[in-house]
Amino acid sequence: MITLTIVRHGESTDNLKPLWAGWSDAPLSVHGMNQAKALGESFKTTKIHHIFASDLLRANWTAQQIHRNQPEPKCQLISSDLLREQNFGDAERKPFGEKGGWQRKPGRSFKFENGESPNDVRDRANQAIKRFIEPILAECHEAPAQNRHVVVVAHGIFNAEFLGALLARRRDHKPLEWGYKGMTNTGWTRAEIGYIDEFSRAPTPANISTDPSGPVSPSSSPASPPPLEEDDDLLPGLTMRILCTDVTKHLEGVHRQKGGIGSTGFDDKQGDIRKFFGGGGGGDKT
Repeated sequence: MITLTIVRHGESTDNLKPLWAGWSDAPLSVHGMNQAKALGESFKTTKIHHIFASDLLRANWTAQQIHRNQPEPKCQLISSDLLREQNFGDAERKPFGEKGGWQRKPGRSFKFENGESPNDVRDRANQAIKRFIEPILAECHEAPAQNRHVVVVAHGIFNAEFLGALLARRRDHKPLEWGYKGMTNTGWTRAEIGYIDEFSRAPTPANISTDPSGPVSPSSSPASPPPLEEDDDLLPGLTMRILCTDVTKHLEGVHRQKGGIGSTGFDDKQGDIRKFFGGGGGGDKT
């Protein structure tokens, strides 16, 4: 079994605007970087063995703050475009809203022109699980969940599909109430996951819910709940225990700077931020 922590990135400059922002690569705001620093500081006594992050700046910079606070020897930080947010295609950086904005239609198959549907994001989530999570699950079969800690740093919609893809592989047929409404910037959800033959040690919970501390924009919240039944019965069955959802205790005392400074983009011109924070390195491109 493994322990899996799923993190949403810190506040980006696009999070402050009424825009569809998926693959558009906005940096963290100054406030968002402070959120990420507080997150990384809060994890400094938590041993992490693997960190996987979206290659988009807002998630990658957040992951780097977790990585730089880890004790030596540090694990590798691997970035991948498989973990990116939903691509909104022609709607990217266009305004959303009922009056003159670009509006998302209901359902899991809708996509803006040249973009992705929720089903497409689900497919990417399954690819990410196969590439990054499945090998670790196999290696840690029959081991206590506390022995291996995996962190995934990504985005609001992707995280929903990622969680949904894992939960869909349960084989215990227990009912699940889906209450996921998005995640707070740098909020995190933690679970213990193993194969179905490890079921007796980790019963599947009856529900998963998140309660973001602030409003979540349409570009960061799921259009509809992901399906919780998987079509491919050949995938190994999983069991899952949700330990906590959308944890934000590390944000206590983190306040936006006055005078608009907190909403400006974090300045990375003083050096390559990936080198400065260290470990930006796997650079996996898929």
